[in-house]
Amino acid sequence: MNKLLLVILSISYPVLVFYGLQEFGMRSLIFLVLFLGALHSFNFYRGDKKSLIWVIACLAIAVFSWFNDSSIGLKFYPVIVNLGMLALFSWSLFNPPPIIERLARLTEPELPEHAIRYTRAVTIVWVAFFALNSLIAGSLALFASDKLWALYNGGIAYLIIGLIFAAERLYRNYYRSKHEK
Repeated sequence: MNKLLLVILSISYPVLVFYGLQEFGMRSLIFLVLFLGALHSFNFYRGDKKSLIWVIACLAIAVFSWFNDSSIGLKFYPVIVNLGMLALFSWSLFNPPPIIERLARLTEPELPEHAIRYTRAVTIVWVAFFALNSLIAGSLALFASDKLWALYNGGIAYLIIGLIFAAERLYRNYYRSKHEK
């Protein structure tokens, strides 16, 4: 339940922040970030050691936002999420098997060599996406209006993710048919 709540809050975070800034003000939203940090701390206490990084990130966002009386810190949560995904996917490239191969093996434990190469390439595509998305999200946090920041991080970025998933699925079907002959 805790992880599901984290996913839901993280996905809806840009919209919550945008409307929260309009309705309640920046300082009220610090409690949203602290709540996210508390959820991560429950995961940490349950043995998920990497959750400590998220706890620290949420605390840093809250402290920065409070002492600078600025929403910029709040708007960096999507950047941190993207950097976390970038780190995870990158790490998996240097500590095989890559993330996409691990996911593929859940449904197909015995992958042929060409499929292993393919999953590595797909992992690299996601690394590139998370790197670029981090830069875009960070630039928007620093220089764009709250509305544009929320539109990109709460909508356009998800649309791009969906398009990557769809394009990969279409290409995977083509790739499989080409290699299964």
